[in-house]
Amino acid sequence: MNRTGWIALASALGGAAIGAPVVAALHLSNRQSLDKEMDSALAIADEVIRRTNEVIHQTTSAIDRLTAAPAPDPCSDERIARMRAVAIGSTYLRLVGRVEGDSLVCSSAGRHMPPVPLGPIDYVTAKGARVRINVTLPLAPGVRFLIAEKNGYAAVIHSSTPMDVFLNNRDISVSLVSNSSGRTILTHGAYASSWFRALPSGGAAKTFDGQYVIGLRRSEEFDVTAVAAIPVRYLDARSNELSMKVLPVGLLAGVSLAWAVSVLIQHQGSLASILRSSLKREEFFLVYQPVIDLRTGKCIGAEALVRWRREDGSVLMPDVFIPVAESSRQIATLTATVIDLVERELPRLLAAYPDLLIGVNLGAVDLQNKLIVDRLALLFSRTAIQPHNLMLEATERALIDFDLSSSVIRDLRAMGLMMAIDDFGTGYSSLSYLTQLAVDCLKIDKSFVDTIGSEAATSKVVYYIIEMGKSLDLKMVAEGVETEAQATFLLENGVHYAQGFLYGRPMTGADLEDYLARH
Repeated sequence: MNRTGWIALASALGGAAIGAPVVAALHLSNRQSLDKEMDSALAIADEVIRRTNEVIHQTTSAIDRLTAAPAPDPCSDERIARMRAVAIGSTYLRLVGRVEGDSLVCSSAGRHMPPVPLGPIDYVTAKGARVRINVTLPLAPGVRFLIAEKNGYAAVIHSSTPMDVFLNNRDISVSLVSNSSGRTILTHGAYASSWFRALPSGGAAKTFDGQYVIGLRRSEEFDVTAVAAIPVRYLDARSNELSMKVLPVGLLAGVSLAWAVSVLIQHQGSLASILRSSLKREEFFLVYQPVIDLRTGKCIGAEALVRWRREDGSVLMPDVFIPVAESSRQIATLTATVIDLVERELPRLLAAYPDLLIGVNLGAVDLQNKLIVDRLALLFSRTAIQPHNLMLEATERALIDFDLSSSVIRDLRAMGLMMAIDDFGTGYSSLSYLTQLAVDCLKIDKSFVDTIGSEAATSKVVYYIIEMGKSLDLKMVAEGVETEAQATFLLENGVHYAQGFLYGRPMTGADLEDYLARH
């Protein structure tokens, strides 16, 4: 090979050495984009199933209540009043009523003269419920309803109710399908039968057909599967956005970029696996940071903070393993571990300080189902810990799914537990948002406390947060207080509680007991 040939070969190999990592990085960005889009589709399907389960439960409960006490006249004033009470007590049912033949003769809206025709039955469920799809009623012209009937009584649901999930983009398709027959029950947007596959109870699936990213979830209780499909253009947009960030870096440092991405992915995967094993080995422990009443200087409680002690004795902080727990779907297990540790350690403190208040952090997953409610009820039933001894803390980002989180929060507060929004001001909350969300306390994030007395552009934000809390009559706890000047400012402006290095660093339960004796 002549000199020119060697130069050409060297150039080609050099170009490959730089170009290969760039191509790998672009491929990785496409893969990550697809994974994220698949997770989004599955999350939408999960929400449809949750709503569907709740609709079916409310429908069954309503019909059972109406058939439990037979009446000579199913449309008497007393009976209509009972229907009205059942309907008002349901969050998803629009009407409940009496069906004779194929007509609605009376309902929670009153007697129907003449009876309202409902049309023919579309299908019968395995439990004998007669279902009509896309029924129009004169009471609401142009609106489509789904009607489930059994034993002569029917529940009327708006057809969009199970589909009315958090869709910012209306061209995302959502369908509800009979798992056993493959028949479409409800649909919003386009639907292709090729998207559907029969799943085991509670099963899930994710796929990409070249045009849509598809997520499926089957109910654990009923013969229904939700199918969510996101058009490919959303995937392309996500992929392009990520590629534009990766490409310049790859061109400048190709091999280094590929190596860094590879190491990061391997580290995250290995850390998730190690985390799973460590949860089984009980390598986690709690430390407590005191919370002080600014008016009296007394310690009224503490925030429980989880730490991870590895087998080599090193201790990992939450900012390292909490994101891994969330991304690997282990956060609920970690929360359960924290509650177990609280159950083990708190009774000793309560024996001496029965009014002590301990803050426990929750993740987004904990506020998306009722498991946390049951777990805490069990805690109270078998220990001396009482609801007034715990304050549950969740970040604003954990509360972004308002419908799910507000329902769980209502149940927790009904038990007597206090709810706090942690790191307030760093997420999505607004005054209108807070008026709808039943919480007791705002925890002002350290980043805003740090600006007190400074000339920082955000130094005024702490004023507005405090005024917002006072206008809603919420308790407020300032986080990260480190100076007497900050404490004085907070007290003078109406904040009654604080935590931070000024009062004490996170400490063990035994050290907290000594601290309480001194404060």
